[in-house]
Amino acid sequence: MKLHQQYLLLHRHYGHQTEHELTLADLAELLNCTHRNTLTIVKKMVAHDWISWVSQRGRGRRSSLTLLVPADQIAAEYMMQAMNRRELQEAAEQVSAFSSSTIMQDHLNQWLLGYSGHHTEAGTNNEQIDTLRLPLRQQLHALDPLYINLLAESFVTSHVFDGVVQRGEQGEILPCLAHTWDVSTDRKTWIFYLRKGITFHDGQLLTAHDIVHTFERLQSTDLRTLYRDVSKQILSIEAVDSLTVCFQLKDPHELFLSFLTTSRAAIVPSPRTNEHKMKHARDVHGMQKPVGTGPFKVTAWDDHLCRLEAFSSYFQGRAHMDRVDILQIPWSASAKMDDSQDIETPFFHLVHNPSSSAGADWTQISAGVMVHKLLTCNTQKTGPLNDPEVRAHLQSCLAKMYRDDGRADDSKRLTSASPISLHIATIPQYRRDAQHLAFILEQCGFSCTVRTATMEQFKGNLRLESDLILFSLIRDRDEELRRYDLYSTLSEHLEDSARITIHEILQTIVASPIAADRTCELDRIEQFLVDQNLLFHLSEKPVETAYLPSVRGLSFNSQGWVNLRHIWFP
Repeated sequence: MKLHQQYLLLHRHYGHQTEHELTLADLAELLNCTHRNTLTIVKKMVAHDWISWVSQRGRGRRSSLTLLVPADQIAAEYMMQAMNRRELQEAAEQVSAFSSSTIMQDHLNQWLLGYSGHHTEAGTNNEQIDTLRLPLRQQLHALDPLYINLLAESFVTSHVFDGVVQRGEQGEILPCLAHTWDVSTDRKTWIFYLRKGITFHDGQLLTAHDIVHTFERLQSTDLRTLYRDVSKQILSIEAVDSLTVCFQLKDPHELFLSFLTTSRAAIVPSPRTNEHKMKHARDVHGMQKPVGTGPFKVTAWDDHLCRLEAFSSYFQGRAHMDRVDILQIPWSASAKMDDSQDIETPFFHLVHNPSSSAGADWTQISAGVMVHKLLTCNTQKTGPLNDPEVRAHLQSCLAKMYRDDGRADDSKRLTSASPISLHIATIPQYRRDAQHLAFILEQCGFSCTVRTATMEQFKGNLRLESDLILFSLIRDRDEELRRYDLYSTLSEHLEDSARITIHEILQTIVASPIAADRTCELDRIEQFLVDQNLLFHLSEKPVETAYLPSVRGLSFNSQGWVNLRHIWFP
């Protein structure tokens, strides 16, 4: 046991008093050490000014122990030492035990500033390795495009995988793995021509069979993947030859090409041997070290660190950085998330350059991406929200959520004899928002229960069994596609007439070749939902990046993520 841990054990046992009388034998029993080792530990703690020890000689004589340092300060020192040794599990345990401590948070923030940003390291052959370290406040549970659900996961996969096409910084759709494509006059047949000589990170050549495999895998999954409605419109995929792939759609779908730019449509390699097929079949939770064609390859990944290294053979040009270490900081590192935890973890980029940070001011920038939190009603379920008057009262409560003194406006309460019971469903990241919402609504005549579950459970039965669903919409350059997916999913928990209305408008959207017309129709759906008090806007905030002036080449991809391939440091 390390000295810091031994002090924390003492503090846990004796910390509630200022001065303690005990024998050396008592101390040895608590620390599970011999008398000689216990005396050595005491001398070390005295030398560090952690304790005061007034010894009384003689068997059975009681000495005086005073603990001089707060436990959270010692825990913070131990956490920082563990992080510097890359013993992140031990650091995570300390953060978990003292997560409410402001001292711990201050120490962690200072450590992050020193750890993050650009660092130059020596390689095995003494070559210079430029490393960018990025802290993230979200756990990476999956990096396979089929299984990702979180913003942080999408950020990483956008650098590991490529799509057939890609979206530019201005929102335009550009060639990527395919250098060009054709579409039939009826907009149902799409033919893509792949670039020659593209390789995956394992050296395997990209062929049309990889494209076919990717979309067959996507279509066959039972997971409720993002943009599932669009992927289900694919009637067939065929490898015409090794570099030509043909998609046949059931009907014209004007969002199909946009869908191909997203993380869900990122291309994964097809299994080339029976051994690979068996390995893929066993791999039901995503790939431990995913293989793509992107500018970075994953060389290490555990619960705390994801290491990306530049793929030297990348067809669009090698990244300037040699390595990117993504640290999943321990505030949200627990793998056992449950309803008792608050793990709201806003996504935030911190691009630091410690070598030239003295006196420099941070610049904070948004790439125009917003996280928009929404609340919707489940009227497919028989319950109080089937009543338009109850929904109107709910809207009134939310519209006047706060008065100047910060309390809920309860001037208009329901006249019901007893509170109306509502179940609110959300994901763990938004549990705190849901609890705050429940508090507000309880002052307006509702009795609310908050339910959280994993993303897959939330997409399935949880939301269909609840009255209110709290979630978010990412407004980025894929906003049209995201809104289409949102309204398509939302319609599943609306009563029949509202669902039919939305489906009719959605069909108009996918058939319209003019983007402005599609936007108008999406706005019409939103206005319909708001007018019927089926959709409520809660909050909106940007996804932001903080960086120092010495950072060069800062740019953003279509989802607002920092494009790591272009970053460099003079």
